[in-house]
Parts: sequence; C-alpha cells; structure tokens
Amino acid sequence: MANYHPNDELLMSFSAGQLPNALGLMVACHLDNCPACREKVKTYESLGGDILAECEEVEVSSSLLDKTLAMLDTVEENTVTSALFEEAANEKLSSIPKPLRRFITKDYDDLEWTGMSKSIREFLVNIDDDQYTTKLFRIKAGHELPEHTHEGNEFTLVMSGSFSDRTCDYNEGDFILADQSTTHQPRASKDQDCICLAVMDAPLKMTGVFGRMLNPFLR
Repeated sequence: MANYHPNDELLMSFSAGQLPNALGLMVACHLDNCPACREKVKTYESLGGDILAECEEVEVSSSLLDKTLAMLDTVEENTVTSALFEEAANEKLSSIPKPLRRFITKDYDDLEWTGMSKSIREFLVNIDDDQYTTKLFRIKAGHELPEHTHEGNEFTLVMSGSFSDRTCDYNEGDFILADQSTTHQPRASKDQDCICLAVMDAPLKMTGVFGRMLNPFLR
C-alpha cells in the first residue's frame, strides 16, 4: 500500500476533469492501486454532482438527446468489437496500470529503452500535453541517478520496485512531488530494478561535477 499520495487539491482537480492530460494520467495510475484515494475522488465527485444540482437549468438544443444516444451506440459497438483483444492485452500487460495501457502496448522488459548509461534508462511516453513531458525511468538495482535538482515541478509515481534518497524510502504506488527546492540522488533498492513514471514541466538540472556536464543534453 502506498505511503505517499496526491494531495487533496490534485484529487479534487482530477475529479473535476481539470488536470492536464499527463498529470491526469499519472493520478489515474495511482488510483488504480490506491483504495483510499479512490474513496476521496468518489467523495469529490459526489460533491461536484450536488453543486451541479443546485445550478440554474440551461436550455439546450432539442436534438442534443438524439446526438448523445447516437454517440453511445457507436461507443458500445466499438467496445463489443474490441473486447477480446483488450482482454488478451490486459493479460499481457498485467504489471502496467490500466490507464497507462493506452500508451504502452508492451511489457516493461520489451520497451525500447534509451539512455546514456546501462544502469539508467528512459522511455518517452507519447501523450498529447503541451505543458508536461512524460517518461518512464528504469534504475538498475543498486544504482542511482546523478545528483540533481529541478527547474520546475516533477511528479513521480513508483511503478515497480523502490528507491530511496536522503529523506525517505519510496515503494510501489508512492506518488512524489519534487520542485526547485529539492536536491536528491535517488538510488534503487539492491534486490530489484526501480521503474518510475515521471511527469515534468521542465528539465532536470544536474548538480554534481559529472552531472553538470550532462545538462546541455537534457534540454
């Protein structure tokens, strides 16, 4: 069970559909395995429904109902057609949270990882989002990222394994926010590779002697 969770502001924004695509996906992945946060989101959605119920009625087009029903029929047909394929894909990607399977169609071990080191690899997740870049990072067991800080906000979700830095230990399902005040050097546990989903609005900024040489390549 996760020890670190999205704050209430993020969960409220998620329930209202107001998060950017990448950040909304990350929160959805956390919710996939966090009953406590799912209950909070249900509460916020219920409150949102109560607020809508108190709003004044607005007149809509007389054809809106027919258009909506037609769209639902199309969705139902597509759902039935693809049901068997989706079931097979879910079995293959059982280690990947369901919300992420739209963007990752292979198991972690089969992804085309890239990077400048065999112990630190990354995979770009292509999500339509003008504000955030989304990546998977894979840290080999017992290895660590170079010491770094952040030029903006970086949200991290531990997908598999665990890592630690100077302040805490983070395990599968933990949701972490790092910003310009954070300087750390995450190290994967010795017994398992650590895979994290990272959503960031600015590049990392390496702070060590060797790390500073890498900064031009991170732009």
